Amino acid sequence: MNTNAQAADEVQVDWGKLLETQLERWQGGGSHGRGIAEYISNCDDSYRRLKKFTSQPIEVEIHSRRGRHIDKLVVRDFAEGMSYDDLENKFFKYFWSASGRERGEQVTGRFGTGGKAYAIMNFASCWITSVKNGFESRAWFKWDESRKRIVRDYNKAGYKNQRVNRPNQTTVELEDSHKVNHELIELVANLEKLPRIRHVIKNQKVIVRLCKKGQDAQLPLKYAEPSNPVKVWTFPAPRELRNGEADKPVLKLQYFQKPLEDNFIDVSDGISSVADEKVDKFDGRPFSKYFNGSLTLPKLRDSAAVKENRKGLEEGDDLTDAVESFIKECVYKVVSEVEEEQRRKERDRRLSASNEKMKELSKFLRKCDLNFRRELKELKKRAVINPTEESKNEKKEKDDDEQTIYRKPIESDLSGVLIRGRWVKTQTPINPNPRPNPNPNPQGPQFIPDEEGPDLAVAIGSQPSKSAEGKKTREGLRVLMSDDPNIPDEERRVFGEYDDPVDDRDMVGKGIVWINANHPMILERRTKSENDPVFLEMVANYVLMVVSQYHAQKQYDAEPEEEKSDPILLFRQKFFKFQRDLRQDSEISYFDADAVEEKEPNSVKVKQPKKVVDISEFV
Repeated sequence: MNTNAQAADEVQVDWGKLLETQLERWQGGGSHGRGIAEYISNCDDSYRRLKKFTSQPIEVEIHSRRGRHIDKLVVRDFAEGMSYDDLENKFFKYFWSASGRERGEQVTGRFGTGGKAYAIMNFASCWITSVKNGFESRAWFKWDESRKRIVRDYNKAGYKNQRVNRPNQTTVELEDSHKVNHELIELVANLEKLPRIRHVIKNQKVIVRLCKKGQDAQLPLKYAEPSNPVKVWTFPAPRELRNGEADKPVLKLQYFQKPLEDNFIDVSDGISSVADEKVDKFDGRPFSKYFNGSLTLPKLRDSAAVKENRKGLEEGDDLTDAVESFIKECVYKVVSEVEEEQRRKERDRRLSASNEKMKELSKFLRKCDLNFRRELKELKKRAVINPTEESKNEKKEKDDDEQTIYRKPIESDLSGVLIRGRWVKTQTPINPNPRPNPNPNPQGPQFIPDEEGPDLAVAIGSQPSKSAEGKKTREGLRVLMSDDPNIPDEERRVFGEYDDPVDDRDMVGKGIVWINANHPMILERRTKSENDPVFLEMVANYVLMVVSQYHAQKQYDAEPEEEKSDPILLFRQKFFKFQRDLRQDSEISYFDADAVEEKEPNSVKVKQPKKVVDISEFV
């Protein structure tokens, strides 16, 4: 009799399965997240059987008076509910599912194991209460350690078919947890990340009430997808991953500006997520962490490729291998495309940075050119000791240029340029040593300025030119990289790797010093860093060499024969002077030890020049 009583309270089990092995998978303090998710999913399935797919309430309560211990866990829905017969013939049958999936219901329940296994392996007391059509039944269930069986009954505060005036609903109450590994607030936060209930959180109203040490907090579960992708790719699934759908399934991959914590591909069977496949699992390159994606394959529904309780894809399954091969191929394509684009941008950044520094060097050279022209002028003055006929002629021309020539005013002349005086007729004087008259018409009238004179005249050259073209200015020396994209093709010089690193063939004619971007030494230093000071100083020294050579030669040619300097010594003096001036120049930032400061990869802080040099100063 006792044997029959014991057998009557045992939960029916399909003994073709290994019961204890299945239960052990749910044992331990780390199983609470997926256990709660299992009950939330069961609530959603109940709504789905009623064709209520959105905005339905699912309530979760976690009560705790101390630490991480759960005094009571309550999960409740207001869907179809269960009668006493439903509890006996559906809920209390282990390894047998009554979810309706075999009848085509769009539900996730499949094996009928997860919720009950989690409850009996992690709580001292487990209750289920359900109302259906005005009748409520309440039963307890637990694991009998002595008999190694799941048992249940309706005594000890339980009951069957009690009439109530409440809507259909089902409540699971689990009391006195054995162990919890995580802080309870962390446990709630992790629920939002579980793929098992992602579809529920997106569509239904899941509210978690956390009551701990006198505090009562309402925490709605939400799934926040990464937003504002930089670029999106879509790839149609191959034939072997289709299941006769009218619309081909597609893999969507999204690229974001920064690495993602959730850099996974959400693999779904069309009802719920079945796996989160990490993108960097398929491609180990750094940019794989910048991607997120999704793939919906109805063919995975009821497939052996999906693990029990939807915890991922089964390794070694043919369908799993096909899915992973397809994802890997697509991920490789997009990561390669992003890498190539980043390399192009990096090349452009380096090119732009180099050109900016060359512009700074060009400003310095313009100042050097101005100073040198002044020095050369003074040198020529000192070199002319005895005036030659040429110098006399120059002085004579200068004196002639200083004589003012007048003309009669016209209507377009402004009043500000009119000068009072008198026009007088003159005759050519008889002079044995005649001197050229600056007046182009010596027999014509001459103008004598007089503030009280009756006539008006205009000094030739007193009015600005009305030419449509602006005043041309001399730009001075410019330092240009041979691969600068801003240089027109007709002006660009082409250099090979065996040409000199610096070319001065256009220095005199066009004021350009070319940097050979194809020279091995230039290439090596330029690619190491965007603003590498070693590269920039190396280029500057190359440029100063050719400029010093030119200036030394010009000074040598201007010196008198008896005072000629040693050409090599002159070159050295020019070069070291330019180099010293360049290092001391406040406008050239990359020679300052504090100008380049590493902040993070691909980010360089450069001190700004104190002022901008106006080209017109050196013209």
